[in-house]
Amino acid sequence: MNPTAKPTPSFFHPVGTCSIIFALLLFTNHANSQPPTANNQLPSADSLHAALTQYHQRLTAATLAEFDDATPGQWMNYVPSVGIGYNLATDAEGRITSKPRPAISFSLAQVLTARRQRLDRRAKRRSIEATADIALDDAHRQLDQLLSKYELLTLELLTMRKLHEIDESLYELAVLDYEAAKLAPSGFLPKRKAFLESELDLLRKEMEVKALEGEILSAAHY
Repeated sequence: MNPTAKPTPSFFHPVGTCSIIFALLLFTNHANSQPPTANNQLPSADSLHAALTQYHQRLTAATLAEFDDATPGQWMNYVPSVGIGYNLATDAEGRITSKPRPAISFSLAQVLTARRQRLDRRAKRRSIEATADIALDDAHRQLDQLLSKYELLTLELLTMRKLHEIDESLYELAVLDYEAAKLAPSGFLPKRKAFLESELDLLRKEMEVKALEGEILSAAHY
């Protein structure tokens, strides 16, 4: 062997080889893993709509109770008044006398007033029911809009989680290069900053989804 000969440079550096193997392992794990799913904390759409309908039905029933025809005491409007009357007469000596006797009086105006009140109550009931139906339709429509927004927001969150996993893998490779002195601090710190910002964005999106879940449950009165 010629002692003055220069050693042939090796293509594979030990640290570089470890980095490549580590990257391949990460890629394999991501390829074999199932795609992440959002933690859906909401009941089904049918359950939410059913709860919304039940709430409006209870609310309407409570409002209509005031205009119920079977309100106690309504029948008293159709009962004639019973009292005592006095007949004026003269006796044999010409003196004016009066004797008590039962008297019954019946007011047609009272009956007409009761009938008009009953018709007014029925008209008011129909108005309340029609208004309640419109309000319920609007509430279901608003709930559908919130559910559609939630579906899109959840899909966005899933995509952000996938991207964050890639960012995490790239950051781990950067850590290995930094520890092996292959990456200067000026090159490593921006990568660390970008990774932390990615984590923060993901956290904010999860909080946004959670807030929307609360809004949906409140809108459905679930």
